[in-house]
Amino acid sequence: MTTDLRKHPRRPGHDRPAVAYIAAESAPISCTVVDISEGGAGLTFVNTAIIPNTFKLEIEGENTLRTCRVIWKAEPHRIGVAFVSDSAR
Repeated sequence: MTTDLRKHPRRPGHDRPAVAYIAAESAPISCTVVDISEGGAGLTFVNTAIIPNTFKLEIEGENTLRTCRVIWKAEPHRIGVAFVSDSAR
């Protein structure tokens, strides 16, 4: 049996659309929110290979741009992120 070490309980993300901004000179990358908590989220991308260790995330329907730090990657599609900071859009 594994122990969940998360600081905040996760809730379903209902595959909400989101956009990752990985660099100023790069086009935004679409993703979906698998699960989310106060401190982080599980995201699905078409390919996680191009996702840097930190990036900005905007979730559809929210007026917040979050700075994210990648905690884990499950190639080729899933990543887990911690929210480092939030800013209103």
